[in-house]
Amino acid sequence: MSLYYSDDLVTLYHGDCLEVMRSLPDESVDLVVTSPPYNMGLVPGGNGRGMYRPGASNKAGRFREGYGAHNDAMDQSEYDNWQREVLAECWRLSRLAVFYNHRPRVEHGILRDPLGNNFGIPLRQRIVWNRGTGIDVNLRAFCTRGEYVYLFAKPEFKLSSHSASGMGDVWNLGIETGVPDHPAPFPVSLPARCIEATAARSVMDPFSGSGSTLLAAVNARISAVGIELESKHCDLAIRRLSNQTMTLDFG
Repeated sequence: MSLYYSDDLVTLYHGDCLEVMRSLPDESVDLVVTSPPYNMGLVPGGNGRGMYRPGASNKAGRFREGYGAHNDAMDQSEYDNWQREVLAECWRLSRLAVFYNHRPRVEHGILRDPLGNNFGIPLRQRIVWNRGTGIDVNLRAFCTRGEYVYLFAKPEFKLSSHSASGMGDVWNLGIETGVPDHPAPFPVSLPARCIEATAARSVMDPFSGSGSTLLAAVNARISAVGIELESKHCDLAIRRLSNQTMTLDFG
């Protein structure tokens, strides 16, 4: 664990998210907004059983090597338990709420929801992020264009206004196409909406990846904490932050 970058608004740690989060005090931030690795390094086998690394031509082939330091190919029960530990720390560190982006998956003809819908912390609402595009590699199911943004809310949580409530529980945000150096970035508009809807003054992302949550915080002029295991993604986030800061200063 090491401090990788810091300025007036953003603190970015390089290291394991659980190790870093466990070093931070309770209710360090208003919100956690994050999207973990989806464990896409394994795909269902064609024989109706088993999970295997995808071939390079498979739709999930871009996850064949994982995210670098994280292979994204854990045993499913191990992955689910890990994510419940992560969510428990996110819950401890957030004053208001945790927004947790994940997606369902069809495996061997059966729908599997993230963590089997057993998260270990109280779920307030499930928001659908409509990505608006996509195509599947077979004809056994409709393409999954909707991902979930799970809202885990503390008793003190409330939206900033009736207008914020009017955002509804389906968010038509599209996808991020301008970050080719990361296999699965989410759009800055997603954490920006979470921040706007809650009037949060601070936010954390324990899987900060390409830095979308950090960028949304800088745009809103609020403080942010990011944690990232892969050093090249830390560098990517810093580059994006630097470019955005120049735009805000001179645009």
